[in-house]
Amino acid sequence: MALKENFSSDEWENLVGLPYAISMTIMVAAPNVMGVWGETKATMQEPAKLAAKSGSALVGLLLAEMQPRLQELMKKQQAALKQNQAGYRANTIEACRRAAAALSKVPPEEALAYKNWVLGIGLKVAEAAKEHGVAVSDPEKVVIAEISSALGIPAQ
Repeated sequence: MALKENFSSDEWENLVGLPYAISMTIMVAAPNVMGVWGETKATMQEPAKLAAKSGSALVGLLLAEMQPRLQELMKKQQAALKQNQAGYRANTIEACRRAAAALSKVPPEEALAYKNWVLGIGLKVAEAAKEHGVAVSDPEKVVIAEISSALGIPAQ
């Protein structure tokens, strides 16, 4: 199935980078110096783990493109955050909306698999470090709810 061809280059690039944008947005929602390593580790490891469980051809294609570009994609998100800290979260939410719109071009099961995959990555990042004694802090829960709403799926 030719999935990549359904998307413009900008749409594809948004789908490729969104897992890292979501991860970074969750990391800065409730910053924790002690938890940075765990959250960073989750950002690097969870996409592949969750992709394997998804059974989605689209997610598999995206992961194959993401993995060799990990450092580039992470640096791009770090630069975007540094350039516009105040607007970074809003930009990520808008990127989720654009992804949801672009995903209307593929079968519904592929679209849902992608949405659940990126939201799942965000949840794993949120759970990777305790903030204020809880696995997922209230600020992280708010961001997760905003992301799931922008993607058009219920929060997990």
